[in-house]
Amino acid sequence: MRRWILIALGVVVAIIATGFTIVAMHWPFTQASVTAGLQEKFGSRVEIKSFRSNYFPPMCVAEGVTLRRNTQAGVTPIATVARLTIEGSYPGFFVTPKRISHVTVEGLHVFASAASEKAGPAAPPVQGGDQTKIQIGEITADDSVVEFSSGEAGAKPMRFEIHKLTINDVSEGQPLAFHVALTNPLPPGEIRAEGEFGPLDTSKPEEAPASGSYTFERANLGVFPGIGGTLYSTGKFEGKLNQLEVAGMTDTPDFNVSPNPHTVHLRTQYHAVVNGWNGDVSLKSVKAQMNSSTVLARGEIASKGGPGKTISLTGIENEGSIKDWLELLAHSHHPKMTGTMKFRTIVYVAPGQQDFLKRVNLRGDFEIGNAEFAKPATQEKVNQLSQAARGQKPDDAPESVFENMRGHVEMENAVANVSDLYFGVPGALAHMHGTYGIESDKIDLHGNLRVDQKLSKSSSGLKSVFLKLIEPAMKKKKAGEIVPVKITGTMKEPSYGLDIVK
Repeated sequence: MRRWILIALGVVVAIIATGFTIVAMHWPFTQASVTAGLQEKFGSRVEIKSFRSNYFPPMCVAEGVTLRRNTQAGVTPIATVARLTIEGSYPGFFVTPKRISHVTVEGLHVFASAASEKAGPAAPPVQGGDQTKIQIGEITADDSVVEFSSGEAGAKPMRFEIHKLTINDVSEGQPLAFHVALTNPLPPGEIRAEGEFGPLDTSKPEEAPASGSYTFERANLGVFPGIGGTLYSTGKFEGKLNQLEVAGMTDTPDFNVSPNPHTVHLRTQYHAVVNGWNGDVSLKSVKAQMNSSTVLARGEIASKGGPGKTISLTGIENEGSIKDWLELLAHSHHPKMTGTMKFRTIVYVAPGQQDFLKRVNLRGDFEIGNAEFAKPATQEKVNQLSQAARGQKPDDAPESVFENMRGHVEMENAVANVSDLYFGVPGALAHMHGTYGIESDKIDLHGNLRVDQKLSKSSSGLKSVFLKLIEPAMKKKKAGEIVPVKITGTMKEPSYGLDIVK
């Protein structure tokens, strides 16, 4: 019996010794092995300040990890990690591919820059065997920071603060599944996203595939000069990092254009191509709804060689309300005119710190139909003009009439230059030109008014005498009576009158 016990003990010792030998041969948690794996995965020179490993449980901890694109002095590293913890299991060492249970990344700071590609030659690889056949069950990298630099002089990098990041089922050459919650830098707000990313080619990281869905909450549009509001958005994305197809919606219940504090409820549905590497956006289609007005637009938001983004858009509105636009752009909270609105326009917004309206350059054609002034006294003047133009005697309660307008407008520095403006009411049609100050609310329009009847027939006293004296100079054959007129004042208090000096 003693002999058999000794034989059994010997066999057990031999098995244990053999097991330790095999584990030692396959032990992945060495500094050289971890360094080689990171080197091969990221194509970078890896530096580790301190390293320790445990056999029970099988794991290792690397601290002060730095990944560098090359070894030149003064070149910003690709990433730094305060602590990297890798946990495994003994069964995972003996399968193909080898399996790592969990990786915890603490204090991750990634520096991404287009300029880094030109910073110099890559470091030579660290030798450590074939590290490609490894699977990782889960990676967590909470409280991380990712900075994207455009490489432009004086431009601050885009800093993304990642609160939660979980990556599942990481395998070489396969996309990885991710769940992330982060703070977006511009506009500031909270993003939650999930989907797939990769596989990553370290020589062309901007071409990494990505797909998934996102939610963007509490985005503060007030960081952009000239606009404000709190945006909510959801959508889906798919494509390469530098060419992501994104489709979704936005909802901004308190959108405003400064310096006007009045807000409107703005909703959009959009399809865009986003360059996640530099932030440029190509808007393939946008449907924007503001109260009862709907605008269809397309264009781009992109860098033009300097700091900031330039907005270039073309837009069309086939059925809208002038009230909505005046509510958004005019100083007064209560719009001074109602009516339908149509337009086609090209909009260019340069980057800068000036108010939004001062940076907008606009060119387009518009049409306003069935317009009425909200203030009774102002509308009454229009009614009286129509009454007189039709040869009717003035009375205290003239028939209320609608106005119709169409024209061409070009806006710059918050001043709209209007040309070929046609303004009509029953019995009269004006052809005018001039300016309207978006911020000042001042009107300065001049032109001619054609009326069906002679104004002197509906006038009396000195006014009638004056009009009769100038009538011969204002007649055109078969064209009715032509009167030089002007509209001045403000949208709130417009003033109509004869324009004697032409």
